[in-house]
This record gives sequence, C-alpha cells and structure tokens, in this order.
Amino acid sequence: MKAHELTNQLVDVFRSEGVVRIPKVINESEAERFRQAAMRVLDQMQAEAPHNYIGRAFHQKVNIWCQDEIMRELTFHPNLTAVATQLAGTKLRIWHDHILAKMPELPIPTAFHQDLVKWPYDRKSMALSAWVALQDTTIEMGCMSFLPGSHQLMHVRNIATSDQEGWRKEMPDLQWWPRLVIPLQVGDCTFHHGMTFHTAGPNQSEQWRVAHVVIFVDVNATYNGKSHMVTDPLDLQVGTLPPDSICPPI
Repeated sequence: MKAHELTNQLVDVFRSEGVVRIPKVINESEAERFRQAAMRVLDQMQAEAPHNYIGRAFHQKVNIWCQDEIMRELTFHPNLTAVATQLAGTKLRIWHDHILAKMPELPIPTAFHQDLVKWPYDRKSMALSAWVALQDTTIEMGCMSFLPGSHQLMHVRNIATSDQEGWRKEMPDLQWWPRLVIPLQVGDCTFHHGMTFHTAGPNQSEQWRVAHVVIFVDVNATYNGKSHMVTDPLDLQVGTLPPDSICPPI
C-alpha cells in the first residue's frame, strides 16, 4: 500500500489506537531479496559471536542501513517513508533501523514494553516504528501483539524486553486490556507508536522469523541526554538535534 492509498480512517485508527496494519508495503519479490540480505547479516553475526545467540528473545543489527546497500533500500523505501509521514502528520527523520529476528524453535517471548521510553527523546515526541515482515509471520512464528490505546500511558517505567513480569508489576490493569494480535503476510507491515505497549511471541517454527524495523521520530525532536547506543558516541549536547548524517530527515 502506498501513502496515497491510505484512508483517513486508517490514519485515525493509528492515532487513536497507536497501531495499524498496512498490507503489502513491499511486494513478495522485494521481501525475498531483503530477507536474503538480512540472513547474510545474521549468519555473519552468528559466525563472529555464536555465544550471543544463547538464551536471547531476539537478535538484532542496528543501523544496518549504514553498512548494507540492499537493506538501505528497504530502510528508505518510498512506501515506508511516505506512509510513516502521513500517519505521523509531521515531518520525520530516521531514528535508526534494525534487523529484528527470532531463531527457529526459540521458546522465549519478547516481554511487553514501550519503545520510546528507551530512546533519548521526550516521551511526548511523535515516534513510530514500521515493522516489515520478510516472510509470512504467523502467531506460531512470533508475530507482534499490541495493547491498543496504550500509547497514551506516559508514566510507566522503562521495562526491559527480557522482563516478562515487569509490565504486570508496574501496571497490573494492563493484563486485562484487550490485545491486538497481528499475524502478517510477507511484505505486510505494522506501524506502531513509540509509546504503544507491544510484545512478540516465541518462534515455534523451524525457520527464522525475520523482520526489518525502521524507526521514525519527529524531525524536530531533540536529544535529552539519555544513554543510547546510537547517540552515545556522538557527544551531543542536551537540547540539540541528532546529526542528519546519522539520523537523516526523510
């Protein structure tokens, strides 16, 4: 789906629920090409540091757009950037991208958490993630689940993706919120707000569950001093914008 095909209803759903599914943001042949490129990256990571693959809920490679020309094409895919801009209703920049994968037969879920609380921006900033399925992604493969409307919750502490009980301890009522489980066909995408609570289940299948996630933030959002692997090496001053070379406007 391209931005000009978005309905006002879909935009309204994103802004009220904090998540929306967009079908066929990329086509199947594109998805297969990007999946092969992502798997080459994951294979190299596993060969270089096999111990890092033990007991983890997921594996990731951050800012792959800076290192791999094929994955860069996906990060800056015109469908992704245009849909993100229309949903956000404001000018955006790339915060970072990452390949996000779960190994075959991995029994560990990703814990419910919010993203924006982990990033060096104000929690009230407009930020959203495009989660692109590079293969059919069923419930059994560890598709994403969301708590619609939870992007309005501004005061929950930062919960680690490995802290399975953290969200229940912090806000017990959340376990009774309706959950939106979104299996995706290859090339489909979810866009979720940076404050929307979400999780991904275990991968019970015999193949890798691979997604490419592109995270966008308001082009005028400023650095707040919080530690993060992307900005830590940059020696930024609080209140300044991240450099366009690392977080390019779209």
